[in-house]
Amino acid sequence: MDTEHTEPSGDSASIAAASAVALEALYTQNRAAAARLRACHQLWATCRDAQELRDIAAGYGPGLHQRPEHAVIDPLDIASDQIVAVYGVHRTRARSLLTQAITLVTRFGALVEAMETGRLDEDTAILLARRMRTVDSLHRDDVQRDVLDWLLAAIAAGIRPGREAILSRTDRIIAAHDPAGVRLRRAAAVRERRIRLRRGLDGMADLHAHLTAAEATTIHAILHKAATKQQRHDTQTRLETTRQHGAESLDTEYIRSMDELRADALVAAFLDPTPGPGASRSPLATQIRPTITVLAPLGPDGEPEVYLPRGGPATIDALIELLSRSIGATVTVPDTHPGTADTPHGAPRYRPSAALAHRIRLRDGTCRHPGCSVPAEACDIDHVRPFDHTNPTAGGLTTEGNLMCLCRQHHRFKTFHGWRYHLNPDATLTVTTDTGHTITTNPDGPLARWRHHTTSSPDTDPNIPPPRRPWLNPHPHSTHWHRRAQRLAAERKANATPPPATNPDPDPPPF
Repeated sequence: MDTEHTEPSGDSASIAAASAVALEALYTQNRAAAARLRACHQLWATCRDAQELRDIAAGYGPGLHQRPEHAVIDPLDIASDQIVAVYGVHRTRARSLLTQAITLVTRFGALVEAMETGRLDEDTAILLARRMRTVDSLHRDDVQRDVLDWLLAAIAAGIRPGREAILSRTDRIIAAHDPAGVRLRRAAAVRERRIRLRRGLDGMADLHAHLTAAEATTIHAILHKAATKQQRHDTQTRLETTRQHGAESLDTEYIRSMDELRADALVAAFLDPTPGPGASRSPLATQIRPTITVLAPLGPDGEPEVYLPRGGPATIDALIELLSRSIGATVTVPDTHPGTADTPHGAPRYRPSAALAHRIRLRDGTCRHPGCSVPAEACDIDHVRPFDHTNPTAGGLTTEGNLMCLCRQHHRFKTFHGWRYHLNPDATLTVTTDTGHTITTNPDGPLARWRHHTTSSPDTDPNIPPPRRPWLNPHPHSTHWHRRAQRLAAERKANATPPPATNPDPDPPPF
């Protein structure tokens, strides 16, 4: 059968030309990514060498006298904070950039070299490096060379292997060189099980579970089965409503999707106060006793806004739902004015009182170091101006104006590195690095937002007393929302069955 060759149409030619431009841009991006990896690795190596010199100068080393005022700082922490200072990304991103660079440059140099030709992209390089991470160092170079030879030759020949095909072929190459490598990787993967919580937008949050494939598949199947059952029930209910009251009585806006139903099934499994069929005990949520601080500025919809430390802003309804699923709560309404937790006898003492520490966490929200977002509940309370243990009145006092939240890593970094810190009266923190960069961070906790809300109104005049607002009750413990929350907490506690005394919850989740 004869075939007739046709010239490409005008559209095809323009698409081909645009594809060639895009291809060259992708090659350029891959080469630039390789250059970034080498530059980040060099930054880390420079910080490592500088820290080693500081350690030696301070007496750290075999047979050397060690000075207690010096501490070894991880060069990765130093390099991460340097990227935050000069580039402006958050610390998690800076650390990820450096970790990837260190791993690829020091262990998988062939992958970086392939990126420098433009033919291998960074995402694929990271995918392959993770797959080969447990290969014995004696075989690693041979394995990555064989993987790259196969992959690049396949692409040049017009073959386009998908992700699973790439991983499958990589496993076969690993097994040929290092049979134990695949087994070790799978064993290591099981040790990486985890649960992560990430704050979202509009009162939402992401709860991410990294489990074994069997566990995750089973849980998803159970949730899907429950969601399917609920969907049939909802459909039947709507049909009955339509027969009784007509189609106009239905509100289609509130018909839940399968995604919503699966999410609701997950929540019900843990938080529903009524045990399911065959359940031998109450859900985990019946053991929650949240501690809730009530600050009541109006939210966007005119309702008071609630702040969950690890979940971010929520609504008053979320608070009420939480209380309905717990066995009591401690509800406090603090005085929001700065310094009200300071005391004359507490100022010259090193450790802040529980009330003052809670207030600092409520103000800051997270670690105050530039780029860091460790929740305040997981942070230390640190003196901005160092506390003088030999003469407390001569050093930084233990007061709200001299305290801030720092995660443990940044607490040590501040104490033993060369950056300078200044806390302003409005709680903004100014940090000057040892390279001369000046950075400012703002408090982001609910107390700081409350203060901003009550002082930044357009009609605020510093010479005129602020107008009375309905939520600024002179007797905060008698507010409507406080009474409502306290009543619900008391009712729940009165109707609940206490958990067994033999297995108390040693570390209830913070709310």
